[in-house]
Amino acid sequence: MVKPGDTVRYLNEVGGGTVTRVEGKIAYVDDAGFETPIQVSDLVVVIPAGHTPAEGSARLMFDQQAFDTGRTSVRNRPEPREAAPALSKEKKGSPVPEPQIPVEETEYGDALNITLAFEPRDIKRLSDTEINTVLVNDSNYFLQFNLLRRDETEGWVSVYRGEVAPNELIDLATFSQETIAQMERVVLQAIAYKEGKPFEVKTPLNVSRKIDLTKFFKAHCFRPGVYFETPVIEIPLYSEPVSKKVSKR
Repeated sequence: MVKPGDTVRYLNEVGGGTVTRVEGKIAYVDDAGFETPIQVSDLVVVIPAGHTPAEGSARLMFDQQAFDTGRTSVRNRPEPREAAPALSKEKKGSPVPEPQIPVEETEYGDALNITLAFEPRDIKRLSDTEINTVLVNDSNYFLQFNLLRRDETEGWVSVYRGEVAPNELIDLATFSQETIAQMERVVLQAIAYKEGKPFEVKTPLNVSRKIDLTKFFKAHCFRPGVYFETPVIEIPLYSEPVSKKVSKR
């Protein structure tokens, strides 16, 4: 049941936000500063009201169990704040197996939903802070992807090529205010699949977006979004309608 304070995503279109009030079958969603009336049946709860993220966790996870345990992609673990102690001679060079994290599927995740987010390191120093680029995979599929940017002299250049696991995010690249202009035009190419289970074959993606660069110089354009509790700019890249058979939380 949708209630005020829930963070939601739209079923049949890109976007979402925080529910401010519910009147009958209509929920009013704060979407980028605008209150939008939406049928409750057309919403999926991403983060329930009253949920408090773990201390030090900046990003909102969209798989609830994954969010509660603070899980992040093993492909994208942040570097430790302090250098790890040197390995002994006996252990140096010993292979360390990558931990296998089971895939936790969401009810709506068989519909692909992919977002590009820009997260400033220090919103109070917007003129000279670094801006991190993040790809959000809000789906039950692994994505083999290539994000490209348009270079006026060289053509299309790869920003990041790799894989992101289901219901997770991955850091791609860091830009300054001087170099963020390189991201004015981007293309996402991706192939979706599941491991160890049957799945619906998805058409390979080739999505193009033009980004409004003026927003990167305006502090009010950076806001907590569907997937982040820190100020970000979220750019929806691709979204499929969710089947009406999906039950609402």
